[in-house]
Amino acid sequence: MFFLIGRVAWLAGLVYFVQGALGIAGIALPLYLRAQGFSVTKIVFISSISSIPWFFKIIYGAVSDAVPLWHLRRKPYLIICSLLSSFGWVLLGVLPPREHWLILSMMIANLGLAATDVITDGLIVEYSRRGTAQIYQSISWGARSLGAVASGVLGGVLAAQRTPQSIFLITSLLPFISFLAALFLRERPRHHKMKLGNVLTPIFESISRILHGELKWFLLLLLILSNSVAIGTPLFFYMREILGFDEISLGVLSSVTWFGAVLGCFFFLNLFSRTSLRTALLWAVGVGFMNILLTLMIKNYPSAFSISIVSGILGYLILLPLFSSAARLAHGTGVEGSLFAILMSIFNLGQAVASFWGGALYEWMGLRFLIVLTAFLVLPAFWVIPRLKSL
Repeated sequence: MFFLIGRVAWLAGLVYFVQGALGIAGIALPLYLRAQGFSVTKIVFISSISSIPWFFKIIYGAVSDAVPLWHLRRKPYLIICSLLSSFGWVLLGVLPPREHWLILSMMIANLGLAATDVITDGLIVEYSRRGTAQIYQSISWGARSLGAVASGVLGGVLAAQRTPQSIFLITSLLPFISFLAALFLRERPRHHKMKLGNVLTPIFESISRILHGELKWFLLLLLILSNSVAIGTPLFFYMREILGFDEISLGVLSSVTWFGAVLGCFFFLNLFSRTSLRTALLWAVGVGFMNILLTLMIKNYPSAFSISIVSGILGYLILLPLFSSAARLAHGTGVEGSLFAILMSIFNLGQAVASFWGGALYEWMGLRFLIVLTAFLVLPAFWVIPRLKSL
């Protein structure tokens, strides 16, 4: 049993590392799309549509629970979905850069990645023992962050020296790591299928709780705070096209931001461990407002470098109270997993919509107007948070 738990821990670490390391294409991909003559609005549209698989993560978990393959609920799906993600990146590297092919390729890659993420989470929950949950969470965040920090600089170097298509093919090798790791997983066989109705019931109950209880206010809070990502893609192209940062410089900024995110985790544990979540959320909104306005100070590379570290720290001081509150509100409902997954899917949807209108406004009104507008759009959260009485 201990051997099996160790194997699961290693598998989880590799899967989450791959998630972070996929940022190796994070510089090349938007520049590749821009080189095809796409506007910023079109680029964020393609990215938003391609991220649709992340909105339905709960479905993938439900299918793996209810429909075992060869009496196994996790291993076959991990193998299939890892190959699917790898296949999506291969398609991106070999197909012509037409809009429909780009969307199809990126959507396949995202489907494989999102499903792999959910199935790995399910594997962790299934094989966790008392006292191991925090260990697995440490593995999750640590591996993701390590992969993201490493991939930022490397992705910038590759973008400067290689063609985008070759970078996409290199990226396709990363999900193959998850595939190879899954081959060595020893999973307990399941000889009884769950009824599909038993899986769908928690989903419907979760939706009912969101619509009729206190969670409707938290849903509104998620949608409000998801607007903060509206400046992400426009800021990237502002630094590239207006300030003239090269690929390596952009890669370094990505790594620095993720390093700041790691520091943000430590600050969150030390600053808010004894604070109520409602208070932490109020601080998070204030921090988020300041964090967005801080980007107005990016004028050159030294200022961008400094602000990237600070933004990484502040960004996690916003997200971690939000995720912790979602977990707290889902706790004790009897449908914790389904409810949390739905809340996070809605948050992902809100971010996709915000990215789209952010790209459109950037081309219409410019970056400064977009930053100020985005900052003030998070302030209504101060009105919503006091209505979350149970936090």
